[in-house]
Amino acid sequence: MIPGRRRTRLPALTVTLALVGAGSIGAVAATSATAAQGCTVDYQVANEWSGGFQADVTVTNLGDPVPSWQLAWTAAPGQSVTQAWNAEVTQSGTSVAASGVAWNADLATDATASFGFIGTWSGSNPVPSTFTLDGVPCTGDVDGPGPTPTPDPTDEPTDEPTPPPSGDLYVDPTTQAYDAWEAATGTERDLLAKIAHTPQAYWVGNWNDATTEREAVADYTGRAAADGTTAMLAVYAIPGRDCGSHSGGGVEQSEYARWIDEVAAGIQGNPLIVLEPDALAQLGDCDGQGDRVGFLQYAAEQLTAAGGRVYIDAGHSGWLSPSVAAGRLNQIGFEHAVGFALNTSNYNPTATERAYGEQISALTGGARFVIDTSRNGNGSNGEWCNPRDRALGERPSIVDDGTALDALLWVKLPGESDGTCNGGPSAGAWWQEIALEMAANAAW
Repeated sequence: MIPGRRRTRLPALTVTLALVGAGSIGAVAATSATAAQGCTVDYQVANEWSGGFQADVTVTNLGDPVPSWQLAWTAAPGQSVTQAWNAEVTQSGTSVAASGVAWNADLATDATASFGFIGTWSGSNPVPSTFTLDGVPCTGDVDGPGPTPTPDPTDEPTDEPTPPPSGDLYVDPTTQAYDAWEAATGTERDLLAKIAHTPQAYWVGNWNDATTEREAVADYTGRAAADGTTAMLAVYAIPGRDCGSHSGGGVEQSEYARWIDEVAAGIQGNPLIVLEPDALAQLGDCDGQGDRVGFLQYAAEQLTAAGGRVYIDAGHSGWLSPSVAAGRLNQIGFEHAVGFALNTSNYNPTATERAYGEQISALTGGARFVIDTSRNGNGSNGEWCNPRDRALGERPSIVDDGTALDALLWVKLPGESDGTCNGGPSAGAWWQEIALEMAANAAW
């Protein structure tokens, strides 16, 4: 949904602003005036929400080659850049400067360089009207028609950007469970087969090397595409992840958008994507989160554009009330994501989560949802970290029954530890004892 576009056009400077957001959006105007020669700038605000925005900028050099460019502009009071990619962006007061990085620093005549950033704003969020390229000004007086009103956005989901889920889900033969099954014998082999031969999500959380993660995503989703089945991804690297608990970590705020771009670049086909488990439920619970709403909006947009069907993780029925969960989801919006995910890595019964999901769906304009059933066969005993006497839940399946439920999935990989609690190894490590326990307790 693109409610409007503001454009300021100058002979030596072109500034384009496309506004998409969850709050009230500004208007559209076209202007022109004289300016110094030297560059053009295409400045687009791809998303704007209450207190934040994302901008994509392309600068074209019209003059002599520039060995190391710097684009500068004046921000409005209250505007601050919080994160950038493909450029080094610094700010002092209202003065903002973006410099090229290793792969785009040289700017030949008629060459372009692109970068993006996420920022915050208060009061108003106007378009920059003055730019300089390496100190050469590209400025002019604004003179054009007045604003054109745009319609208020709604919280209702738009047309689905990726196909509805259908067919079979992908069974990954490279999981720890699969390795354990291959190494086992007798009864243990039979029990581990219940896990190893069941479709499960691939968790994308290598924040140390985005290139390696892109290659891993390309390999996993490529194998699923070749198999004719649907891959499942759990994207898990939000800044301030898990508030520093057992699965703490995540990408630095300045690197998250670039990391998401790399993950998106690796996607093959149309995988189901659970976006950032616990991130929305923990919103505001700890420091280091940065503009978490903006991060999730950006991730949903880029992963959807790459072909993914994105579900924003919203915790579970024992965490947030339906109204609070819906309110937070509506802050992100459903322009790109198709819905939300519930019960990730948790143990609540499917029926409970399904009723909870339908309540949230009704408060979010009919958003779709998925439920993690990997370990909820015996329900919850109130513990979240490696509880004992649990059981595998229902096998994953696509749901098409006229409700808002899209699928039952195994997002958490059974047998992989929640962390060093209740006798478990580190988070993500294989724990065969508890894997066998859950498989033996399963109702199937």
